Amino acid sequence: MRLERNRIALGSYQYLRYPLDYFLDTAAELEISAVELWAAAPHLCLELVSDRELRIIRRQLRERSLRVCCVTPEQCTYPVNLASEEEPLRQYSIQTFRRAIQAAALLESPLVLVTAGCGYYNRPVSEAWERSADSLEQLARYAQAHGVRLTLETLTPLSSNILNTPEQQRAMLKRLPPDSACAMLDIGQMAYMKQELARYLDHGPALGHVHIHDSHPNIHMALGDGDLPIASYVARLEEAGYAGMYAFECNDPAYRQDPRGADRKNIAWLERHLF
Repeated sequence: MRLERNRIALGSYQYLRYPLDYFLDTAAELEISAVELWAAAPHLCLELVSDRELRIIRRQLRERSLRVCCVTPEQCTYPVNLASEEEPLRQYSIQTFRRAIQAAALLESPLVLVTAGCGYYNRPVSEAWERSADSLEQLARYAQAHGVRLTLETLTPLSSNILNTPEQQRAMLKRLPPDSACAMLDIGQMAYMKQELARYLDHGPALGHVHIHDSHPNIHMALGDGDLPIASYVARLEEAGYAGMYAFECNDPAYRQDPRGADRKNIAWLERHLF
């Protein structure tokens, strides 16, 4: 089984100690044509970035013949929670994602990554689910109006008590307008939760994005640094008809000093196994 190089995207997650052009130069050097942009400081702080600055980034991408496959706002450590019980915080979170959608449209990205947020663990999950569904529905309609789709990620129970399984993904996607959103697979999250890939393959055409990285002893490791059967996962995804992107998410802090080295390792691994 062979994977085309244009199906791979570098993620900017581990590049936060380097300027954005260093990350973009890395993608060009490695002959990778797509990137996934982590929408957080310092490169793409949604609270601060102007449309003018987004157009500058778009020009930098075009100068290197790069395209953005997904914009991924920080939503696990910032005060962003689409299921927040505090209504001002939920509205702030919705507005943050609206800005992410605007940024994606300007950067010509087809996707914005979203998660369901989290409710208080001593409150009924059903109430948090409804707040999350309402927030996501608002954002899905807003995204459609801007020519962007949402891609919905599962989180581990450490991060969310709302959406941890592919079955819950499908239930949430049914609450959203048709064709406004797709499911995504994070291979490391799946492995951490000891879930079977077959459950995500059951999404069929609704599976629209994949985060690829290795695991053990940590999550979000460079390919070959862990012990996951990555080649087998990709083969099964391809055999099932998956046609989307595979984006690296090597955000373990160990890679922050030399993020380019991590991506060189990723590409070298793929060249040995899949390209």
